[in-house]
Amino acid sequence: MKSYDVTEWGKPLQARVRETPVPKGNEVLIRLTHCGVCHTDVHVRDGYFDIGGGKKLSLADWGLKPPVTLGHEPLGIASALGEAVSGVKIGGSYLVNPWIGCGACRMCAAGNDNLCANMRALGIAAPGGFATHIMVPNPRYLIDASGLDAARTAPLACSGATAYSMVKKLRPIDADDWVAVLGCGGLGLMAIALLRGMGHRKIVACDIDDSKIAILRNDAAVQPCNLKTEGLKRIKEIAPDGVYGMLDFVGRPETVALAFSALRKGGRFVLGGLIGGEISLPIPVFGLREISILGSAVGTTRDIAELVGMVRAGKITLPEVDRRPLAMAEQSLGDLANGKVIGRVVLEVGSET
Repeated sequence: MKSYDVTEWGKPLQARVRETPVPKGNEVLIRLTHCGVCHTDVHVRDGYFDIGGGKKLSLADWGLKPPVTLGHEPLGIASALGEAVSGVKIGGSYLVNPWIGCGACRMCAAGNDNLCANMRALGIAAPGGFATHIMVPNPRYLIDASGLDAARTAPLACSGATAYSMVKKLRPIDADDWVAVLGCGGLGLMAIALLRGMGHRKIVACDIDDSKIAILRNDAAVQPCNLKTEGLKRIKEIAPDGVYGMLDFVGRPETVALAFSALRKGGRFVLGGLIGGEISLPIPVFGLREISILGSAVGTTRDIAELVGMVRAGKITLPEVDRRPLAMAEQSLGDLANGKVIGRVVLEVGSET
């Protein structure tokens, strides 16, 4: 098998060839056809997350060390099964939930592997999808993707699950409440598609790049806002009483600060972005205006299965993606880090062996 790996933190990915693993027990070997590229892949390649004040959350301090095969939006064909596997068809097309839990704790027992304290996520703590093959430890992490556009479906494993989990944290929500989406990259566009598919029609699309907002210009349900040139003033023009919900797919001090000036009383700010930094918060505002800031960490197999079901039912139109060959994995990370990607890049494995 071939993969594109982090062999040294902060350095370009390197192509590696090694023996294709053989599944045992409950393991399923997937021959990959597609894998999405996420901004988290950039953080993992660099080896840290910025937590502000000049401090870094180092992956080495988590006990992780290269080589690491990135990629946590994998989709492919089941090519080999361990002897204990049932319910999976050789040759079947499957989307993989990469958020693998320990399988023994209370969170895993409830199906919330994404909250497992000992999560072994594919593409971070275990080999991921920038490769020709991936080993899935249990068939319960597989979602049938037969008949779907594989390239557009692959991002549901992270982009879709993250956006869906964040949208669900706004519930209960009235159709007349405004929701602001901060960051209109792959996740933001997915969130807008989800909100629309779930019947919501009052959305503020916020970014600092007009080209990203421009692709929504024909959507009557979406009001644009350039956070750099218009900012809070524009949001207040659209929603004079404030917005009920804010979905932050950026995660910078500037975006989090909007929670205290743009939310209406009782509003909810859901934070999923990981760009990094720190912020000083005015404590009395939480109680006086009853606003909430909620963290959100990807999603569950259940969330991904629900998303796939909504796509099959025609409730959600998945955004188009930028399809690139697997060999462009490193270039794609650079483009993403430099803000050159509109939407989501999906790597197509093709004939690489």
